[in-house]
Amino acid sequence: MNRSTGFNVEVIDIPAESRSLKRYWWQFVLYPLHAIRVARSCEMVVLYQEDLSFLVPFIRLAGGKVCVLFHHVQRPGQARGLTERLKELYVRAIRGQVARSNLVLVESEVTATEMREVVPVPPERIQIMPCPFEDKYSPFDEPTPRAARARARAIVKEHMGLEIGDAILLLNVGSDETRKNNVTLFRALARMARKDLVIVRAGKPFNLSNRKECTRLVSESGIRAHFLDSVSDEDLGYLYQSADMYVSASLHEGFGRTVIEAQIAGIPVVASDTQVYRATMGDSFLPVSDPADPDAWVTAITRLANDPALAERLVERGKINARQYSSDVVCVSLRRSLLRAIGADAPDGEYTSAE
Repeated sequence: MNRSTGFNVEVIDIPAESRSLKRYWWQFVLYPLHAIRVARSCEMVVLYQEDLSFLVPFIRLAGGKVCVLFHHVQRPGQARGLTERLKELYVRAIRGQVARSNLVLVESEVTATEMREVVPVPPERIQIMPCPFEDKYSPFDEPTPRAARARARAIVKEHMGLEIGDAILLLNVGSDETRKNNVTLFRALARMARKDLVIVRAGKPFNLSNRKECTRLVSESGIRAHFLDSVSDEDLGYLYQSADMYVSASLHEGFGRTVIEAQIAGIPVVASDTQVYRATMGDSFLPVSDPADPDAWVTAITRLANDPALAERLVERGKINARQYSSDVVCVSLRRSLLRAIGADAPDGEYTSAE
């Protein structure tokens, strides 16, 4: 949001890699000082995610107003390994501070319900605010979808050295957190043993044990797979446009950003049959009723790969579904919510975003 929307924006990012000493120094020493400073000079401080909610007391103590973007509630049993468990304990320890916020933005009604079960936020301070999307991953303007995919695959080969050819490309974007359930997906691909399928996993491992399990399945079963830890936004767009289907085996999401990006790019989506995905995609995706069962994924992927008519229907439904999350639509609602929270009737103010 810029001045044309009624706000002056100061963004304060952390100039450091994740899980580095520099990042921790910034987050736990410098950020509180910045929070106090900006709370005294702006009308609203926006904390981009719930793991920054420890800053809420500093902002309120300085007399400022604060908005927290709450993405999802970690469910018991979905943390594996030391890093995930430490993150879970940390967020549980500080998330109670969210209740002291002036405004809490959540990405879905499902997340709002789950949050209220663990954090006593007054209902009037909660606003459902879906992820906004730009139309930046739309397919190339080619005579046919096949021609558009071929053009995108040629660019992927040139930029990333990936030779996809005429294979059926499955794409998955995100981390290897346990809740993403990627190991189950790779077990399914191992059972399929189809040489005409290739999967690209784009995203940082986060949980190395889960990544190692996936790579073990690849080496033992001969799955055609590529793991890309770091992908530019431009190249991510080419990957979306190269794919034949997008696959999300996630067991829990606050919204599910990547499935909507896939729909914008014109890719049919097969995903876990979860409350969040039902809420955000309706009937515009192929649901897998038991996402913990590899055989259920075998059935769904095989069905979509062998049924062009189904894929075409899902593409059209997906494009229609994604329109409701246009940034033009969502940001109008966001602007109104921020103005109400700062008590402004006129579109004139300043807020700071901490990320």
